[in-house]
Amino acid sequence: MTPTDKIRAILELDGWKQERLAQELGVAQSSINRWLHGKSEPRGQFRDAINAMYIRVFSPDDEPEKTVKLAGYVGAAQAVYQFDDGAAGYVEAPPGANDMTEAVEVRGDSMLPLYETGTLLYYSKQLPPDAMVGRRAVVRVADGRVLVKTLRRGSAPGLFTLASLNAPDIEDVVVEWAAPIDWIKPR
Repeated sequence: MTPTDKIRAILELDGWKQERLAQELGVAQSSINRWLHGKSEPRGQFRDAINAMYIRVFSPDDEPEKTVKLAGYVGAAQAVYQFDDGAAGYVEAPPGANDMTEAVEVRGDSMLPLYETGTLLYYSKQLPPDAMVGRRAVVRVADGRVLVKTLRRGSAPGLFTLASLNAPDIEDVVVEWAAPIDWIKPR
């Protein structure tokens, strides 16, 4: 079955409309419409998400729900408050999640208008910060804080400026790793 066939099969079920499927997959409804009418094909993470959604929708009810570790909360200062014991909670896994996938939950209004309280941000790869320059990412800085920021080059090699949505930039910090945001689940 092609991804488009899987989309059609899901949409034939009671309670499923293009709008709901788009929200579940984290895409615009216009993308669903383009895929259904052959104007484009889902690729990469969207193809994987459709496959995972199809399996989830058509799998037996007794199959356990897959979960991933909730690594912490993005709070008022846009820092992720990590759980010390690593067992504070788990959340529903996104389509295509692997053993490395983790999530952070947005708390408060510091990331408006992009992310509301309760939004889950999933990530699974910790990359060198140079690989994420110009992109929004979950980052770990040398002092141990984990933040959601857009990386920019700093004033010297090995230093980075972390651009915020609603706060002053944090300039010239050492970043240990940066993780692309793989999936966003609105509240």
